[in-house]
Amino acid sequence: MAEMHEPQQQRSREKVARILEVTASLLETTSYDDLGTKLIAAEAGVSVGVLYRYFADKEAIVASLVRSWLQLDVQIAERVTTEPLPERSQDLLEKLITAYAGRFRNEPGYRWIWYHGPRIASLRADTQQADREIADRVHRALVRGYAIPDTDESRRRARLAVEVGSNLLDLAFRNNPMGDTETLSDAALMMDRYLFAPPTSLD
Repeated sequence: MAEMHEPQQQRSREKVARILEVTASLLETTSYDDLGTKLIAAEAGVSVGVLYRYFADKEAIVASLVRSWLQLDVQIAERVTTEPLPERSQDLLEKLITAYAGRFRNEPGYRWIWYHGPRIASLRADTQQADREIADRVHRALVRGYAIPDTDESRRRARLAVEVGSNLLDLAFRNNPMGDTETLSDAALMMDRYLFAPPTSLD
């Protein structure tokens, strides 16, 4: 799949942003199979030729949209973990879960892509990198605010806790567009208990 051609001028960046915004909105009502570049271009108010100047096909548009969401997901973790930290670590994790739950509820196309979007191989590395960055920010906050030891083991647990949280968000919103509140509450609880549990050994 060809990568997106990065626009240099402000006017071009605005066109690309409009194409991405329109694509996200269309995904709420249009199946991926029925979503074509002609429809996207028409809704975005640009010609098909202009669209192809930046994107090779609809998969490239969706890939670019997901990458922009991944960047924002990392920024959310940065914001939540640099704000004045709450007294309890579980409250911090609840704030993080709540922020990501808001993405599922309010971001056009976000929930659809999560469950029904095409499997784009080139996004795997981007997703893994975003997860690592989110886990690193969570880990730094736990070390700074909650006396968790700064060790390889605590970093490993932070990465796994973020993975668990992501899967529980998946479960919470799979059949409920507003999210199952009990699952969302339990997500922070489970992450917190795991992060601070004593080391275990299978030996």
